Amino acid sequence: MNFTDPALAEGPETARIRAFLDGAGAKGGRGDPAATVTLPVGDDAAAFRPPDGAQVVVSCDASVEGVHFRREWMTWETIGYRAAASALSDLAAMAATPVGLVVAAALPPELDIEIAAALGRGVGEIAGRAGAEVLGGDLVASPGPAFLDVTVLGHATAPVTRRGVRPGDELWVTGELGGAAAALRDLERGLEPDPGARRAFERPCPRIEEALWLRDRVGIHAAIDLSDGMTRDAQHLAAASGVALEIEADRLPPAPALDGFRQAPAGERLLLAGGEDYELLFAVPAGAMQGTERAFADAFHLPLTRVGSAREGRGLTVTGRSDPALPAGFDHFEAGP
Repeated sequence: MNFTDPALAEGPETARIRAFLDGAGAKGGRGDPAATVTLPVGDDAAAFRPPDGAQVVVSCDASVEGVHFRREWMTWETIGYRAAASALSDLAAMAATPVGLVVAAALPPELDIEIAAALGRGVGEIAGRAGAEVLGGDLVASPGPAFLDVTVLGHATAPVTRRGVRPGDELWVTGELGGAAAALRDLERGLEPDPGARRAFERPCPRIEEALWLRDRVGIHAAIDLSDGMTRDAQHLAAASGVALEIEADRLPPAPALDGFRQAPAGERLLLAGGEDYELLFAVPAGAMQGTERAFADAFHLPLTRVGSAREGRGLTVTGRSDPALPAGFDHFEAGP
C-alpha cells in the first residue's frame, strides 16, 4: 500500500489505500522500541532492523469471505481486526515480539472507501494493542469474494517452536476454550450468540504479552496457538516433537457459553475441535508452573490450566471424554468438525 507522487491525481485505488492507512494509523502502534523501523509505509517496501542477536520471525494468515467471515455476521472493522489478530497469534506462539505488519487485500470494486477505512481501523486497533506498526501492503480489485492476507514481522532471540516437547513435560493452556466455536455454531443456525461467545469470536486476543511473560519465567519448551482446535493443534505439536501427548478432556477450561452442556457430546466437540480460540497450548518441564498460576492470573486476569502431559511414543490420546470418536478439528480441505 504505497503512494505514488502526491502531485498526481488521486484515483479510486489510491483513495482506498489512503482511507485504509488513515484508519489503521488512527489506532495503530508505533512499533517495538527495541527494533528500528528504518523505512515505514510510503515506499515500495518497508524495512526494519531487529535488536542485536535477535532473529526475524515472519508469518502470514489469510482470511477469505465465505470461509473465514461473512459480511452479514460482522462489521468490516471486525473483519480487519480478526484477520490481523489471527496472524499476530502466530507470533505469540513463537514468543516473538511484534514489530509490524503488512496487509494484502482483494476487494470487490463496489466496496466503497469507507469499507477500506473500516478495515484499516480494525487492523490498526489490534496492531496498536500488540505494539506493532502497519507498514504497508497491497490493494487490488477482485471480481470474487473479498480476501485479506496479513503478514506479521517480529523478532525473538530464541523463537519457541513446536519441536521442543519432551517426555515428562506438562501441557498447559491459557484462557478458556469453545467460546468462538459456540458463537459460530449459533450464527450458522441464524441465532444470536451469547455476548461473551460473540466477543471471543469477533475480538480474539493474541497472547503475545502472556507468551513473553511465561517464556521469561518458566522456560517454555514448545507452543502452538489454538486456531484449528485442540485435537488438531495438539497433534501438530506431538508430530513436530516426536512424542506422545495425552489431553485430559475433563480438565479443559470451558468458556461460559458452554455452561450446562460441556459434558454433552456437542459441548465436548466445541472444546476439543471448535477452533479460533487463539489461546496458547504450551509445554513446560514438570513442576515448572508451581507458584506461577496465581502470578499469571494477577498479571493478566486470565486462567492457566494444566490439560495434559507428554511421554515417549507418538500421537495424541484424549482421555475422559464421553464420545469415543475423536473430533478432528478444522481442516480447509476436509469437512468441518
